[in-house]
Amino acid sequence: MQFFQIAALTAEETAENATVLMNIWEYIKSALPRFGSALIVFAVGVMVTKAMMKLIKRGLKRSNVDPTAASFLGSVIRVILYVLVTVIALSVLNVPMDSIVTVIGTAGLAIGLALQDSLANVAGGFLIMFSKPLKVGDLVKFGDVTGTVKSVGILQTKLILGDETTVFIPNGQVADAVIVNYSERALRRVELKIGISYENDFETAKKLISEVVAKHPLAKDDPEPLVRVGEFGDSAIILYVRVWTENENYWDLFYDLNEQILKAFANGGISMPYPQLDVHFDTPEK
Repeated sequence: MQFFQIAALTAEETAENATVLMNIWEYIKSALPRFGSALIVFAVGVMVTKAMMKLIKRGLKRSNVDPTAASFLGSVIRVILYVLVTVIALSVLNVPMDSIVTVIGTAGLAIGLALQDSLANVAGGFLIMFSKPLKVGDLVKFGDVTGTVKSVGILQTKLILGDETTVFIPNGQVADAVIVNYSERALRRVELKIGISYENDFETAKKLISEVVAKHPLAKDDPEPLVRVGEFGDSAIILYVRVWTENENYWDLFYDLNEQILKAFANGGISMPYPQLDVHFDTPEK
């Protein structure tokens, strides 16, 4: 008797499962056209978004918008457009709009709690765009990192270092950092410290340096160059040389002055000493 009862229950459960599977299959068959339409809408939306981003970038370039702001705005607009395309695709699937808004709000809250640092980077990007401590093309320094700003994205600032390596710095850190911007002003001062022997005539050395500076085409006359005694070192008199030049000519002038002053000293009999140490040994009495 129990065997027949168990068999009857099993047959009933099997029939219920079969009914559920049939209902699922019928739903899938009826929903297939909507899924296909949603995929088509999503694919078309992605293509349209890419085309719009190209147009937006061209428009920003033609309107002479600051490249830094253009880079950041492009990142923000791209994210917004992709979210919009996703919402439209979901609406094609007959997902109620209030449900979509609820899901987006819930997901946004969850993502916000999980990605607090990322949101801080987004906020940092807006701060960079509005306060403008740097812009694309500027030579800047953050701590021990010095490079040229390539772009400012929605989350990161991209720097190109002197050896052509790339560094990505979170926008939140950039916004909070002490930034040294070497490109903010049109002129930049080259500073050299040159040591000469105490046996040499420092006036002659100053004259030779001044002649080198005066002949160099990249050195500015205004502000006036400075060549003065700056320090008395342990084994040398230290001359301070300060010369102004165009920002983009800084390193060319820096290296040229070092090389040309070295040649001028060699021809003028000025020696550049190096640290020396005298060691004396006391001979013990026998």
